Amino acid sequence: MTVAPVDMTAKSDLQLRNLIENHRQKGKLDAPNAKAAVAEQARRNRSFNFQAGIQFLLQAARECRAVTYRDLAEAGGVLKPGDPWQQHMVRKIPLSQIVDYAHTHKMPAITALVETKQGVNDSILSGFSKGLADTGIRIPPGISVRDYYFAERQRTFDWVRAV
Repeated sequence: MTVAPVDMTAKSDLQLRNLIENHRQKGKLDAPNAKAAVAEQARRNRSFNFQAGIQFLLQAARECRAVTYRDLAEAGGVLKPGDPWQQHMVRKIPLSQIVDYAHTHKMPAITALVETKQGVNDSILSGFSKGLADTGIRIPPGISVRDYYFAERQRTFDWVRAV
């Protein structure tokens, strides 16, 4: 049975979130309507330029380098260079949506490129793990979140060179 495509532009933000969540709970985030809903949700984001953020992360991957939250905030238009950084700005960077977008577009978990100025800490790893779990990606048994994080970072570097 083929599901007819749905016009996501006609859906409310709440309807998009519900559609994505329903697909997530069923483990079907790769379904065409879920993918379309993820893309529409990203398009609607007004506080963060989603496409610019994705392109920035892919460029960083091509250069085999990590980025800070501030770097990503500037790339996505949350901050302008020289603006003061405030911790609450992290909430304006839609890391969970970026994980969903990457997953539905057959990319590695490109959020493994994001870290703090001090590097990778427990907060980064906790958020990374939650983002993966929310998307339905499971860390393989026997591997730590830290090891998986760095393995995904390397996979991102390798993937971007191969596409």
